[in-house]
Amino acid sequence: MITDKTNYSSKTNKIIELFIYSKDLFVHPIIERSDIKLITSKKAGVYLWYNKVTNHYYVGSSNNLYKRLSRYYQESYLKYPNNCDLPIVRAVVKYGLDNFILVILDYTTEFNIHELEQYYIDSLLPIYNIRQIAGFRSGKRILKKSLSEEHKLKLSLKRGIYHHSYGIKRPLEVIDLIRKNHPKTKKLYQYLEDKVTLVAQYNSIREMQKKTGMTKEYVSRCIKANLLVHNQYFFSFIKLNF
Repeated sequence: MITDKTNYSSKTNKIIELFIYSKDLFVHPIIERSDIKLITSKKAGVYLWYNKVTNHYYVGSSNNLYKRLSRYYQESYLKYPNNCDLPIVRAVVKYGLDNFILVILDYTTEFNIHELEQYYIDSLLPIYNIRQIAGFRSGKRILKKSLSEEHKLKLSLKRGIYHHSYGIKRPLEVIDLIRKNHPKTKKLYQYLEDKVTLVAQYNSIREMQKKTGMTKEYVSRCIKANLLVHNQYFFSFIKLNF
């Protein structure tokens, strides 16, 4: 573990302050993995992965820091379909964990962990975070409490014979229309950045996910925001004619 944190004076003022006032700093996370485990196991806190090559970083939190941090060492986690589109995961795969610095920004309790994480997100504006909101992982909100038994009963009564549309048979033409207009069954077109060169055509966004490995949630967000996927491809439900 680094003891002289002032050796990084060549970095920006923000990064210098980040390193100086951090609780713990690991410049070689692969070599120092045993130290990381010893110091962070069963501790709640906020961490930051800093890319030494790009100067980009990611802020995260966990009630058990080492349990969360150990995932970045696991190839199965990095290659899992739901994770491979995350910017921080792509960066770790591309540059290798040895090109990252692990910064423990602060230790805290599970009761205010998201409040503290939000403070650092607002202060640092980490580019690897898909959403600049604490408590989100992979675009999905973390639920602190499970549904009550009363709520579960209400939901169950809305299914089966109690559902408002139970027993109703839609005409085939209506079913076909629903299928054609549903985003998960609509044709999807993949273009290069120029929006002219057609790379591929898919019968549905699900088919695209199976063939490319890119998650449909990530691609859908890019389509809605009119952004490039991986800064390289433009996807559209409408065939572009130029």
